[in-house]
Amino acid sequence: MGKDAGDALKGAEAVFLALLTIGLMGLLFLIIYGNLSNNLGFAVDSLGYNNTENVISNLTTGATQFFTFSNVWFILTAITILIAIVLSVIVLVKKSSSGGGGFSN
Repeated sequence: MGKDAGDALKGAEAVFLALLTIGLMGLLFLIIYGNLSNNLGFAVDSLGYNNTENVISNLTTGATQFFTFSNVWFILTAITILIAIVLSVIVLVKKSSSGGGGFSN
């Protein structure tokens, strides 16, 4: 593995670790905030209580909707990878044919 590939892997690892850390912090925030939301001193059906419940609802709905559509994201990723593989094979075939490897144009 070349130096550039090693640097790319280290960069990808750093990005993945940062996203994982942000995700875990968000999950902890939801757990703690969800447990404390009833203890913040808001009376039931007050503006503060309703706003708190709306924020929690929006955060959890967004997270669950992302995973509802995750199959679409995985399919799009798979299609993109397949297109990249096909393009790389085409490039390799063109390189070998232009190098005088016995193929004719």
